[in-house]
Amino acid sequence: MVWIHPVLISLITVLAIYVTWLGVLRTCSLHFKRKIPFLWKRHVRLGTIVLFIWAVGAFLGLGGAYYAWNGTFIGELHAQVGLIMVPLAIIGYLTGAQLDKVKKRRKWLPIIHGVNNVLLLGLSFWQVYTGIELFEII
Repeated sequence: MVWIHPVLISLITVLAIYVTWLGVLRTCSLHFKRKIPFLWKRHVRLGTIVLFIWAVGAFLGLGGAYYAWNGTFIGELHAQVGLIMVPLAIIGYLTGAQLDKVKKRRKWLPIIHGVNNVLLLGLSFWQVYTGIELFEII
């Protein structure tokens, strides 16, 4: 039971790297005038899965902590960052859904979407690091 959260989140983080790479390719094609095809539907579909699992993963982590240690917030910073990721995942989803729904040239919404989601990816790397430390106390 305790392994569900870290295995799921680790796999999703690998998928998030790929989705981020697709976004970087889009940025290169738009701003650096490079002819790179953008797999729009794949980016949207996989990005939605990543953001959903990250949001749900925070609560799976709390459940796993309760199951393993009979309490939550044992790894205080890990749990706090996980909960901070939930609203960021929601922002990532909402901005991405708007970009997908209304396809037009924009300036700020893609920047907000990209920066938010790169921040999420960075936080997920931090979560892997602090999560490994938590497994050392099991």
